[in-house]
Amino acid sequence: MTCITPMFPGWHRKLYGRRPLRPGVAMQRKAANLSSLCLRQAKDLFGDLLATGLLEKVPGFRNRPFPLPVVFWTFLCQVLASGSCRHGVTSVQALLCQHGKAICSPSTAAYCKARVRIPIRLIIRIHRHLVAAMCHHRSPRTFVVDGTTLSMPDTPANQAVWPQSRSQKEGCGFPIMRLVGLFDLATGVWIGAATGPFRSSERNLCRKLWKHVRAGDTIVADSGFCCWFTLYLFSQKGVKVIMRNNAIRKPDPRAATLGRGDRLERWRKPNIRPKWISPRDYASMPDSIAVRVVTVTVDPGSGFRTAELQIACTVLDPSKMSALDIGAIYQSRWKVELFIDDLKTTLGMAVLRTLSPAMVRRELYVHIIAYNLLRALMMHGKASGSEGASFKGTIDRLNQWLPVVLSSSSPTVRRRLVTDLVELVAEDQVPNRPFRREPRAVKRLPKPHQLLNVPRHQMIEISHRSRYKKATDEIIPNHP
Repeated sequence: MTCITPMFPGWHRKLYGRRPLRPGVAMQRKAANLSSLCLRQAKDLFGDLLATGLLEKVPGFRNRPFPLPVVFWTFLCQVLASGSCRHGVTSVQALLCQHGKAICSPSTAAYCKARVRIPIRLIIRIHRHLVAAMCHHRSPRTFVVDGTTLSMPDTPANQAVWPQSRSQKEGCGFPIMRLVGLFDLATGVWIGAATGPFRSSERNLCRKLWKHVRAGDTIVADSGFCCWFTLYLFSQKGVKVIMRNNAIRKPDPRAATLGRGDRLERWRKPNIRPKWISPRDYASMPDSIAVRVVTVTVDPGSGFRTAELQIACTVLDPSKMSALDIGAIYQSRWKVELFIDDLKTTLGMAVLRTLSPAMVRRELYVHIIAYNLLRALMMHGKASGSEGASFKGTIDRLNQWLPVVLSSSSPTVRRRLVTDLVELVAEDQVPNRPFRREPRAVKRLPKPHQLLNVPRHQMIEISHRSRYKKATDEIIPNHP
């Protein structure tokens, strides 16, 4: 019958009770069903945090086998699971099979091409909506900034945008991206990101994030971001600055003592003008500014390697912020190291997988969105009484809950599953372990393979390297 139905369209109504569907209409219905399932799961898990309305109608994005909501949700789940493109296509196949639909091809070509068509501005808008939904109730805020590096596949396009280190031979290294992130210290939410080549200065990249900071906020950073111009410009903006003093800067012998380990210094303007400051602005700046320097003795149980810290602060009045408060705020800066470790180690962002700069930027922002969504689940856990929920435990539970929530057709059951998920996230807490020390050492020895210190096509592999002994080309006679 399937062979003669196209020849006799009138038989289709008698056989199936309806008119024959055009291939385009059938594909649109299939894409709409897939999109509604993915959007439903996103709303059940994260509510209004994800701007799913932005994914429904995008100009120029047609209802193909991988529509925009399906591609974005699959990309996000792939990042959460640290999986490959095959993992994303397999999840879509399982979803189609579960609902009795025709299974798509196992090839990853259609999915990879659909990811490239996601507008990068749309991903940034989704990230901004997520940040505004998670942090709009808190003002003033305390921000912490820090930098790191990311690696990616060695392709000519990536090398052109993010060149490798100069110390590496050509063809033997990988592109390196310099990344500076601005985090909310209380919640751990990633507010903004600035990227550049490896040779970029973290201090210069940080200036791109100043637009997120408002008057009355506090920004905390290490000594790499502490400079005269940063402190002056932030103080003019009404932003409080708490940064570790640079070790090169010597104490002012004419400093005024405000208390024990608390003094007021005058920092002179540097004679060298930075390139990002115009000569007119540089001339209008004062010759010196007042900076409060606090000496903090670190608790041995906190895990800091340094026993004493010199902290520079722009809050000059001790009645508004005591030296103990300044020390406590700066010591909490260590949380940003854990935030970045969660992203790079747990979420697998240390080595990006995409091959072009455009896809690298998309992958980076999807990692940030996934990280903020996990922080949202952990914040719900804090509302239930948890103060130190496990980031890794949250990822593991979310990956197990995703197919279960999607397979349920009852809204009541889905709400119960999400409630149980939040409660279990709150119960899995990281214990407080003072005096715990984790040395930067590797316990397991790596495999005794050769180092690829020449281009791949020039590499000569030594056979039986474990029994290899370097031959002596010439014998040097013994001198009397």
